[in-house]
Amino acid sequence: MKKLRITVEGKVYEVLVEILGEEAPAITRPEKQAPSQSPIISQKPHPAEKKQGDLTSPIPGKVSAIFIQKGQYVKEGERLMVLEAMKMNNYVYAPHDGKIETIHVKIGDAVEDDQLLLSIS
Repeated sequence: MKKLRITVEGKVYEVLVEILGEEAPAITRPEKQAPSQSPIISQKPHPAEKKQGDLTSPIPGKVSAIFIQKGQYVKEGERLMVLEAMKMNNYVYAPHDGKIETIHVKIGDAVEDDQLLLSIS
């Protein structure tokens, strides 16, 4: 049995996998593991002054949907918006519970990596 970590829609799961058959290749574990973070939820600092609760874009793309409004309360893991990149939809999830203070983008906006998307208190 091998223990693996996978990420599905921004949620991280640890799973045990049984390799069947004798010809299955061995899975080696890297020496140093990166911390488990969803690629969709970004907490990287923005070039401008970034405040606590600011959520930045994890990838460059185009805002194709926004599911929240200013003043709305959201729960951790709730889907906030969709960024389209390379013809794929990438969901942005709430990193923590809170109230949407400001939405800095609108549908159709092109965003760059680390660009400020919204602020959650």
